[in-house]
Amino acid sequence: MISRKRLPSLSIFFPAYKDEQSIRPLTLACIQIAKELTDDYEIIIVEDCSPDKTGEVADELAKEFKEVRVIHHEKNRGVGQTMIDGFTQAKKEYVFYTDGDAQYDVRELALLAEQTPQYEVIVGYRLHRAEGFKRVFTSRCFHLLSFMLFGIHFKDIDCSFKLLHRRFLEKIKFRTKSALVDPEILINAKRLNVPIKEIGVHHYLRKYGQSQCLRVKLIVSMILDMIRLRFIYWF
Repeated sequence: MISRKRLPSLSIFFPAYKDEQSIRPLTLACIQIAKELTDDYEIIIVEDCSPDKTGEVADELAKEFKEVRVIHHEKNRGVGQTMIDGFTQAKKEYVFYTDGDAQYDVRELALLAEQTPQYEVIVGYRLHRAEGFKRVFTSRCFHLLSFMLFGIHFKDIDCSFKLLHRRFLEKIKFRTKSALVDPEILINAKRLNVPIKEIGVHHYLRKYGQSQCLRVKLIVSMILDMIRLRFIYWF
């Protein structure tokens, strides 16, 4: 086995919505990499009232593995609130999150863990985005707007592959419940003058389901939240 940087403890969580086919292999992969990085870990599945069998599969995994626990939403709260619940419910010293659609290789968490002695905020960036032109174009517009409003400039502000120390999480309060949580993490790191390390990770096409990211309602809510946050986080 390859020698890994060991962590004192680790929470891994991911939002799950219409992910009934991906969350079992994803959970097994999370358990494997967690075992390589620490002796004290938990896997949290935040199930956002999915209309398919995502919740049932998650509960089966929790019964099978004592390290797995599930947070169920009684009604759909959206990706932002789902992420916030994962961050706030995590109990370990380091908290890692990714998407439930398994578009990342969670084994690359080891690359982020190598940076923990020097950094409390370690974020992935996609070496090559696997989606089509619409997603790439939308993301670039989002990056430009984030720079104009908040002055943050990173390679991939909405990459769902982040490792955060609890010290940092305890200093911040999320002000949005939309999909703006990812850049809000970086906005807070800038406000608090917390150094950020960016690490390139691989990105893959979805094997199952369909992305929810290009829904007009979601995009509008993110833009409105960005404007509101500009007045809250007035640099």
